[in-house]
Amino acid sequence: MDISKEPVQGCLLYDFKVGLSAAASNRRLCQAFGDSAVNIHTARHWFKKFRSGDLFLCDKARTGRPQALDDEALQAAIEEDSSQTCGELARQFNTSSELVKLHLHRLGKTYRLSKRVPHTLLEVHKNNEWQPVYHCFLATIAHPYSIGC
Repeated sequence: MDISKEPVQGCLLYDFKVGLSAAASNRRLCQAFGDSAVNIHTARHWFKKFRSGDLFLCDKARTGRPQALDDEALQAAIEEDSSQTCGELARQFNTSSELVKLHLHRLGKTYRLSKRVPHTLLEVHKNNEWQPVYHCFLATIAHPYSIGC
């Protein structure tokens, strides 16, 4: 059973307050939630933090941590100007271009013909895409020695 870390951290704080050791708390949590609930090293880390007087359960902000990027704002920026590059979007949202690429992929966008377009084409788009090619093919059959369409 996978459990999110916030309830586990709360249980660790409770066990610290009632006087259990990190090892005892780890055994108790693993018995209740399964062996993957908390690692003994994690339990020791949190108990050390609690002993130092820091009872705050949230992780501290660290340098190098990826910044959150709002998918809705990114989608709106692309709809406004679909010819923007990942670098331009990264500067606009003050983040890395790799994070922008990741979010664009999640949104199902790819860069084609200098525009952001959906990864998959609808059947209507597929039909429209082949019409100029088919027209060229027919022109070549009608006039085999012509130079292009």
